Amino acid sequence: MTKFFMMNICIKTDNLECGETNEEKVFEKKSELKEYLKNEGYYKESKYQYIKMHEESIYIATVEKIKVK
Repeated sequence: MTKFFMMNICIKTDNLECGETNEEKVFEKKSELKEYLKNEGYYKESKYQYIKMHEESIYIATVEKIKVK
């Protein structure tokens, strides 16, 4: 069984829902994911959600663990 971590990043400005800018990244190891989040300045909000505030925008990263047989 193989597992990987998929992260979806969306940008929120003002009171709008996630804007049109969505970015997806895939990591093979959890350590790679954690290193990326730390280097980019994300803070853990909940078990599978991280946030980063930059100027007037809020970046929301949602992580999903996917297992493939």
